[in-house]
Amino acid sequence: MTTNIIINGILGRMGREIAHAAFADMEIALSGALEVVGHPAIDKDISEFFGPEHSGVPIHASVDSLDLEQSVIIDFTLPEGTESLLNTIADKRTSVVIGTTGLTDNQIGQIEQVAKNAAILFSPNMSLGVNFLFYLTKIAAEKLGTDFDIEIVEAHHRFKKDAPSGTAKKLGEIAAEALEQSYNESMRHGREGIVGERTPKEIGMHALRGGDIVGEHTVLFAGLGERVELKHCAHSRATFAQGAIRAAKWLATQKPGLYSMQDLLGF
Repeated sequence: MTTNIIINGILGRMGREIAHAAFADMEIALSGALEVVGHPAIDKDISEFFGPEHSGVPIHASVDSLDLEQSVIIDFTLPEGTESLLNTIADKRTSVVIGTTGLTDNQIGQIEQVAKNAAILFSPNMSLGVNFLFYLTKIAAEKLGTDFDIEIVEAHHRFKKDAPSGTAKKLGEIAAEALEQSYNESMRHGREGIVGERTPKEIGMHALRGGDIVGEHTVLFAGLGERVELKHCAHSRATFAQGAIRAAKWLATQKPGLYSMQDLLGF
């Protein structure tokens, strides 16, 4: 069975990675390509950017001319790009894989609203390993409780615009929920000055930015006399692209609703 995909932001860093992953997968067909209004590549064929062997798919600024019902849109853009896409498909029946991070609460609410008519898989990280880290973090936080202090450290390349990363925030939300706490009340973003002793309920969050680090996430559980560290390191953006392709294949057979990689993987 072939799954048709449309890549939103196809010429961005992740868009290009997803395109290459799609070209390498015999069960995937690239049926559409999107870029932001005003982009110099609009109306050009993707072969100009990916080679003559990939001709026949023009780059559009709108979904209006694309077959949305028979395709899965993959969106790894910026929050405003995802919001614009959601606005254009709000009344259309389609499927969308969203890996954009840095979304506001209102934008996440918009995803939930659109998911009443469309099948949407929304995840801050598409890698199998990171989603296993989500699962392990939940178990560790539940079993170790407040006897162990939780600190989350994430590192990314210098070009990343949001902090903390969507993955780190998700890890914090999982830990807080496991401890029956509120994420917003528990989180402490770095520390400076005379801040006093660490409280049992706080969760530390630390964002590092530099060079070309693809993505590293560590969840540290520190007790008295011992500690446990859960860590995931991404070596290439191809990991996320391959996860997005896997998500598109799965989502193509699902009914309208809001899904996550946890649903796909059965964690």
